[in-house]
Amino acid sequence: MALYACVCTNRPASVAPCLDALSAQGAEVLLILSGVSADAGLARGDQVRVLTEPRPGLSRARNRALAACEDGDVIAFVDDDAIVGEGWLDAMRAAWERAEPRVACVGGPIRPRFEGERPGWLSERLLPVLTTLDHGAEARDLDPFTTTVYGANVAFRAGPLRDVGGFDPGLGHGGRPTGFGEEDEAERALYRAGYVVRYEPGPWVWHVIPPERTTRAAFLRRRLRYGVGLGARGGRGPGGAARQLATSAAGVPVAAARGDEALAMERATRVAENAGVLLAPVLARR
Repeated sequence: MALYACVCTNRPASVAPCLDALSAQGAEVLLILSGVSADAGLARGDQVRVLTEPRPGLSRARNRALAACEDGDVIAFVDDDAIVGEGWLDAMRAAWERAEPRVACVGGPIRPRFEGERPGWLSERLLPVLTTLDHGAEARDLDPFTTTVYGANVAFRAGPLRDVGGFDPGLGHGGRPTGFGEEDEAERALYRAGYVVRYEPGPWVWHVIPPERTTRAAFLRRRLRYGVGLGARGGRGPGGAARQLATSAAGVPVAAARGDEALAMERATRVAENAGVLLAPVLARR
């Protein structure tokens, strides 16, 4: 079984920290350039194989990497703004070596690394909005219709992933405005096909969070886009979204009046998410 670390990017000049961390652990890396040329400011080491996907969209870039793998390979996706933690490669290999054949997906923790000061309103409950993940200290199998592992640190058996159609180009960053959810849908397709999705605590990564992503406006825009994707793929119906929006909207000024910035932002985030669900029929077509 070959294990490849795959990094998809449309900003190759900024991907060096991610590649350096992977190369330092001896990983074989597939770097997929998405919608950019192969000479676009790229710096890489000898362990990095560069592939190109001329069409934009994260799902298409991930499918390009999948096409380069054999059925028996494992492809581990790491976001271009993530940095693998100490022992990531060994822990990921060990997780797959002990996994039975029916395990088709393994994901691990994603920890935030703030480049600036963490805002006081950013509670622990809101951290997953920034693509962080922690399902605990023990390995466990997941029902991806309830709980998933995230694309910043997730690995798949290539054969089963190919059999269920890979990643939907209508989802994912850089594609249509649905923006999120392509790995969630892949996990659910594998689960429906009888495969297991597993969380493993060992292979963890840092997710680098720049200051511009921790403003209130940026935070709410991101959650609105997430809601659009959720609504577009039927993850939440308009009736439930409308009820959640109304309840959360009523609670925002109450929390603000009490001086509880964190609770006010949590409720505002739910408003933005459910507004995205309701707007999905319009925004997802653009």
